[in-house]
Amino acid sequence: MKNRIKTFSALLKLEFREHKGSFFKTPIIIGIVLVVMALLSYFTTDRFVLDVSGGDNLQLAIGSLQHIGDDKLNFALDVFMLITGSLYHFILFVVVFFFLLGSLYDDRKDGSILFYKSLPVSDTQTVLSKLITATVVAPACFVFGLMISHLMMFVVISLILLLNGLNPFSLLWLNVSFIENWGAFIIGCLVQSLWALPLYGWLMFASSVAKRRPFLLAVFAPLMAGFVWYWYNALVNLNLFKFGFFQTIGLLFAKATTPFSTGLGHKDFEKMDFDPTAQTSGEVIYSMLNGLMQIELLYGLLFAAVTVTLAVYIRRYRNTI
Repeated sequence: MKNRIKTFSALLKLEFREHKGSFFKTPIIIGIVLVVMALLSYFTTDRFVLDVSGGDNLQLAIGSLQHIGDDKLNFALDVFMLITGSLYHFILFVVVFFFLLGSLYDDRKDGSILFYKSLPVSDTQTVLSKLITATVVAPACFVFGLMISHLMMFVVISLILLLNGLNPFSLLWLNVSFIENWGAFIIGCLVQSLWALPLYGWLMFASSVAKRRPFLLAVFAPLMAGFVWYWYNALVNLNLFKFGFFQTIGLLFAKATTPFSTGLGHKDFEKMDFDPTAQTSGEVIYSMLNGLMQIELLYGLLFAAVTVTLAVYIRRYRNTI
């Protein structure tokens, strides 16, 4: 048992080292870009008319912050942290998407699968290590990156406030709910991984079975199946499902990329009236946890189990492209 744990942890370390740039550096780079954008906006906004200050310059607009109530400042900071969290969730999904898409295909393409076959490592361990890397290791790196990005951003904002004669401690740091907002992002990563498991499983299956261009199989095959099913129902005038195929796929994609929307149901998705910035971080956490009670999540987990099992089976008997 201990040997299996050591072997599995070694596989996770290997995956992290091979994709350290995309997992660890990407969120840090995003934070640096946000900080640079904040500095550029500070040094260039003064040339334009600001609606928030009635046309006054930037210094007067910043000075008016001390007259705003703590509840409004707290809400504004929550909105900022939730928006950046949504951005990180989406980029995390994109990074994991391409990681899993090439996870089993690239091993056969460059011949490194023969190296794995020579090790005392089973195909199940190899496939599961890649899945755990996508659902645990990558989100953990993005959590760390988001925390650093927020701290860098708030340090820059503090310096701007100091330059304008304001107290950043009372205006900024006392009104930031780090635990709630970072907790919402961490829970969001866990919820995102659960909702995205059917997509992740499908990507691993496509990566294991595709002889070339796994992207075509992973993306265009479901789209073609969806079009055929849609037109079949349209031609024979059948209404087997009240909720359409493309709406279902859209809802699943929304939940997988933005876990803040996991409390959405079919009616909410049709109305598209969900606004995460209109909720507090506590309400967002409740919405995400409430989304775990939906039956669609169970169907997705079953589908993920089937596709991951197929990926393990195919990898066992396919060593080349």
